[in-house]
Amino acid sequence: MTGQVIISGATGSIGNSLSKALLEAGRNIAVVTRDMDRARKSVPYASEFCRWDQEDTEQLSKFCEGADAVVNLSGAPIFERWKGNYEKEVNDSRILGTRHIVDAITKCSEKPRVFINGSAAGFYGYTGNVVASESSSAGKDYWADLVERWEKEALRAQESGIRTVLIRTSLVLKRSEGALGSLEPYFRKGLGGYISPGTQMFPWVHIDDQVGIIIRAMSNPEFSGPVNSVAGCVSSREFSRAIGKAMGRGSRLPIPGFVVRSLFGKASDLVTGSQVIRSERMEELGYVMKYSSIEDAMANIYGSGNK
Repeated sequence: MTGQVIISGATGSIGNSLSKALLEAGRNIAVVTRDMDRARKSVPYASEFCRWDQEDTEQLSKFCEGADAVVNLSGAPIFERWKGNYEKEVNDSRILGTRHIVDAITKCSEKPRVFINGSAAGFYGYTGNVVASESSSAGKDYWADLVERWEKEALRAQESGIRTVLIRTSLVLKRSEGALGSLEPYFRKGLGGYISPGTQMFPWVHIDDQVGIIIRAMSNPEFSGPVNSVAGCVSSREFSRAIGKAMGRGSRLPIPGFVVRSLFGKASDLVTGSQVIRSERMEELGYVMKYSSIEDAMANIYGSGNK
């Protein structure tokens, strides 16, 4: 593939790491953004920038004409304080944002070869220790409903003949960002620990593998439909123990669920609820995770010089 990769959400945590990896691979990157100044600072090596305008799909359609890949990673950050209308922002940035992009690429005379839409493992809901895979049906909670509506917008690209991949992302591990970014200050102060009750399971993936899966999906035509991005599932106790060991800090103090809920509102479900996910599709497609052990993943993130 020698053509252009267009990224929406390049200034976000996953998008920024993906952009850097594509640059190292010699790819030509173009960015769709609401904030041109921020995008130019965050992704200065992009060849082109297109201002996001939901009232003008024609401009975006021209921008995406003949692209090798369009990657949609846009969406308001989840691990923020949910105040005021933030729930609406989380919903609209995913559902309406994806609708806008799909409207644009389906109008292209020469359509992109592949559309990769960042989705979420929340599709399956939080059902304790019941194992879910790509063949499982949607859950019945807030996150499942949001993801199902989000993916419905993305799949309109597939209906127009564009190969479409839905990356159902689990908890992405990246230093100082997302869930880890929220927990790090507590561990540095020696106050780190598991989130009560500590037995709840949640799936995770290292940022390098998250990026690797997206890049593989660009080049491998066998990638299509939902693909779970998950390296493993651990309990909250196991998770905190791995962080503490990698950072050289204690990890035995329980963090009450109500503290997490007060900070992150509905997003607290991602770490207080229990979910066990595996990826049948990754096994079929032969993608081997670089980090399949939570201890190895944390050691890489908080190794020497990174604590």
